[in-house]
Amino acid sequence: MKEQGMYRNQYFKDAECFDCGHSFKTGRSAKSANCPACGAYISLEDVEINMTSTQSVKTRGNVLVRKRGRLSASSVHCRDLECHGIIEANVSCSGDASFRTTGSIIGEIRCNRFVVEKGADVAFLNAVHATEVEIQARVTGTIFCTGPVLIGSNGSVNGDVTARSVSIEPGGELNGAMNIVRGKMGS
Repeated sequence: MKEQGMYRNQYFKDAECFDCGHSFKTGRSAKSANCPACGAYISLEDVEINMTSTQSVKTRGNVLVRKRGRLSASSVHCRDLECHGIIEANVSCSGDASFRTTGSIIGEIRCNRFVVEKGADVAFLNAVHATEVEIQARVTGTIFCTGPVLIGSNGSVNGDVTARSVSIEPGGELNGAMNIVRGKMGS
């Protein structure tokens, strides 16, 4: 019976209502769904931006901002965000937010796992809130993390870091205040 459960999970994915917060399962290939609790419409599609866009994004799918992409909107709500271009929006990801770009990001970033990949040089003009942070390139900004922060050997953070723990590999640097928080952190 357990094998059947694993097999069955391949056909479903998790979704959460933006309005009431109800979690439910939906078909793996579904492009949208209605919340079984409140009936609200929920987009499940992945969004790819490869030019200038001023449309806010609200999906339980992933968002990819290509190198030539520029997203200037009030908000982005998604599962995972991958940014190679520029974002001017408040971002809320239920999963990972990864950046491999050069330039300034305007808007608050809230995500589970925040990653700045090698080759990036990013200035975050508003605060970054994450559960886990990994920095492998140059970052300017303020980071609030409820879990561990890792600054890799090619990573440098110019700004204040507040976290449960901070690890800096040889070659990595932190230019700013380091605040280690032991108890429960508010976001």
